[in-house]
Amino acid sequence: MKQLGVTTVYKDVENLSVGQVLERSAQIVPEKTCIFFKGQGITYKALDEQSNAIAASLQRIGIGKGDRVAIYMASCPELYIAFYALQKIGAIIAWINAAYRTQEVMFILGNSQAKAVFVQKDTDNFALVQGLRGGLPGLSYVIAVGGVFAPGEGQGDGLIAFEDVLSGGRKKEYANPGIDIYRDLSMLIYTSGTTGIPKGSMITHFQAVRGGYSYVDGIRATADDIFMGVLPLTHSYGCGSTLIQPILIQASVQLLEAFNVEAAFKVIEAEKATIQHGSPTHYILEMNHPNADRYNLSSLRAGYLAGQICPEEVIQWGEDRGIYLMSFWGNSEIGPGAGTMCPYGSPVEVRKKTVGKSVPGTEAKAVNPETGEQVPEGGIGELMVRGPHVLKGYWQNQEETDKQLEKDGWLHTGDLVSIDQKGFIVIYGRSKDLINRGGLKIYPTELESLILQHPSIEQVCVVGTPNPVLGESICACVIAKGGGKVTLKELRGFLEGKVAKHKLPDELLMVSEFPKLAGGMKIKKYGAGGIQELATQDSSREKLR
Repeated sequence: MKQLGVTTVYKDVENLSVGQVLERSAQIVPEKTCIFFKGQGITYKALDEQSNAIAASLQRIGIGKGDRVAIYMASCPELYIAFYALQKIGAIIAWINAAYRTQEVMFILGNSQAKAVFVQKDTDNFALVQGLRGGLPGLSYVIAVGGVFAPGEGQGDGLIAFEDVLSGGRKKEYANPGIDIYRDLSMLIYTSGTTGIPKGSMITHFQAVRGGYSYVDGIRATADDIFMGVLPLTHSYGCGSTLIQPILIQASVQLLEAFNVEAAFKVIEAEKATIQHGSPTHYILEMNHPNADRYNLSSLRAGYLAGQICPEEVIQWGEDRGIYLMSFWGNSEIGPGAGTMCPYGSPVEVRKKTVGKSVPGTEAKAVNPETGEQVPEGGIGELMVRGPHVLKGYWQNQEETDKQLEKDGWLHTGDLVSIDQKGFIVIYGRSKDLINRGGLKIYPTELESLILQHPSIEQVCVVGTPNPVLGESICACVIAKGGGKVTLKELRGFLEGKVAKHKLPDELLMVSEFPKLAGGMKIKKYGAGGIQELATQDSSREKLR
């Protein structure tokens, strides 16, 4: 059988808008199932036709090219339908993570000046949006997905059932808006805003398609692959790797509403899933699950890891099972794609220690954060990137645009890296992660990778806590395997001889779980409720005496 994914090379799609990508795949494999969700499937033809219907209905109520429309949903087929419908009519999507609450939702809806929002009716998010509408005069429509409408609900107040929008546009054509893929925006990807007000990265159709395709070559993805959909689709990583990439190459997606280890195992075994993109946390939870060996996961062949620095043990766990795993680097400012990637077939040691090289067409350099001068080869500095996938700027925020984006196109990332003579990049964390202990700089990632080798430790996060003499102490926050316990003396003994004495942890905090950013992928290190604040305030943490 012809492998359609192999024939879909980037040149086939480089001049297409995001909506045209779906139309192309629906013409090639109309009857192939694109999305599997809760035992039901939707074909490429059905996805294309239903997105056309939604597109026609939206235009009929006055939503068109350039209008901002928010998607505030957990993963489901309706999200795919809404996404491609909006892309076809040139509307700009304002992504809202389904885990966001009042402050974040209000800001994004207000900042984007969203004209409509898609939200699932049988969730708290629906009530939250309805409660905010009084302060959002520009929000004309709330399109409710699923749920039951009470008598008279949704009549004349801009509340519309998704099914009504769908049925109202069936057998109707939407007007082609004429999209300039290099100028017209596809989406606004908002930063998580952990250190300030969220910023909306402006991403064009060209950048969205290029970003989605950036995931293909690193794992040689084809139409024969079955993707596990465990990432939030409203996140830049999930959007590019799971919402766009599979459709580009006519692959299939086994979509989970939310990640659950055992549910993922069952789907992989039953449906013979081949690719699972996730964060290190997803894989750590899977590799440490007591029932992992009860499932046949042999169909799984590859996956990407991002969202936090990946422990080498995770890559090795995959290698031992024939799963080709690698880390990559990306952020909201470069859209839904990857900025770095290991070339396909890279040795496991390279994949353990680096996030690969800058992707084709992209430049990367490490600079001194204070002087802006490029550091010597192998030296540690702030990663800066330049290329066609870098954001056009922040939506309605010229001040931040000027601060982060140089006039010659170089983007400040805030990530500390080193780059070797072959261009491979090692990530050390965010510049704010550095711990200053008595004037000596400690990179938490170095300690974290070693601590994870301790047989009793499942997860770790190293942060700095206030020290009246040294400035900061090194605090290792640890989740033990099986609810066990580790002492500070034991941990320091385990690390002695592996790192310099001044890098040994001064404090140890045992926790049952880490606070996470919305979406559940990244550990929330800073700000209210972050692990650094929790560690600082927890008097029970063990300290060096």
